[in-house]
Amino acid sequence: MYVSFQRFALFLLIGAALVLVACGALVPTPTAVPTPQPTPTPTVPPITPSTNPLIPTFGPFPPVPIPERPANINPLTGLSADPALLQRRPLLVRIGNDERVRTSFWQAGMSSADVIFEELIDQLGNQYINTRMTAVFLSSDPPLVGPVRSGRLVNLQLAPMLDGALANAGASDDVRWIFSQTPMVNLDEYFNQPAYCYNMPHGYMGRLYTTVPRLRQWLAEKGLEKSVPLYGFTFSDTSPAGQRVDSIGIKKAPWPEWATVEWRYDSATQKYLRFVTGSPHIDNSYAVTAKWGNAADCVTSGGETRTQVTASNVVVLYAEHARTNIIEDANNATSVYINLVGQGDADIFRDGIQVHGRWQRDSVQQFFQFVDGAGQTIPLKPGSTWFEIVPTGYALNI
Repeated sequence: MYVSFQRFALFLLIGAALVLVACGALVPTPTAVPTPQPTPTPTVPPITPSTNPLIPTFGPFPPVPIPERPANINPLTGLSADPALLQRRPLLVRIGNDERVRTSFWQAGMSSADVIFEELIDQLGNQYINTRMTAVFLSSDPPLVGPVRSGRLVNLQLAPMLDGALANAGASDDVRWIFSQTPMVNLDEYFNQPAYCYNMPHGYMGRLYTTVPRLRQWLAEKGLEKSVPLYGFTFSDTSPAGQRVDSIGIKKAPWPEWATVEWRYDSATQKYLRFVTGSPHIDNSYAVTAKWGNAADCVTSGGETRTQVTASNVVVLYAEHARTNIIEDANNATSVYINLVGQGDADIFRDGIQVHGRWQRDSVQQFFQFVDGAGQTIPLKPGSTWFEIVPTGYALNI
């Protein structure tokens, strides 16, 4: 059927009007085409309380007077080490602590770390869903570390202190974007796949591993390996005055019950033994042969060596935890901002005693300092240190 151009144009106008009515309004045809606007730059999600900055202030790093110490003393442990090993950038590796990973003995490399930080991750309702670790390596090169998991906001509170490189399995979109706004050396798996190997049968919780030698090779290839000045912690072989405590329990909410921790002092080794949900926490160290890069498989070789995780010092840092609106998973769990600048309570456990004091630092580029009520420094015992980061006011089981 023939339709005149005028009638066809009328049909189009009527159709357009009906669409506009269906959308809730009939508006006049604009007289000018709006100028296209550029896509806005993503904004940092707000947090509560708003007085806490979500992105810490970064460098240029101000010069920090480094304490005098022999060239062979590791500033992170106070122990003797090959000076050449200390002229390297610290590596921070995110290690998963999921129940399946832990009970299947998939965790590796923790016993070789100089320092480990453990924090609560992600809130679902009023509950934290798990904990995760950041293991720091400077003086040792373990052949396998993992499983490597994603980064969190807390890493912006830790990496600048060490001027370290963060190995991680990526992050949520918002956290990844925030990381990109800082000068942190970010070894995100997505952009640095040759630095990792994949163990696909373990599933997403345990699929990603690395080795410290491979990470260091990758840093060198990228021109990022270098010696960095480290203020370090204060150490002493002499125990400060304190209260005798042989067991430290982190077992109360909001700490998840499937990740409850107990540290027991062993006078024979003069170290603290770590237990999780009542069982020894095992580090499964073994050699690995792997094809590195995307879709490569980790092929293990050599015998497995299962050892219980230990530490010479256990330091409990009490810090403000603030909910953010950053979505971390498909269940809509939200990320947590932990403020580790300023000061807060601290409990230092060494040699089977507890010393209550405070932690303090003025910026994320400074090391934690520990002082007692009189303002005197509380030294750590030479050796490895495990930091447990808990909310302010948290009550330990001791």
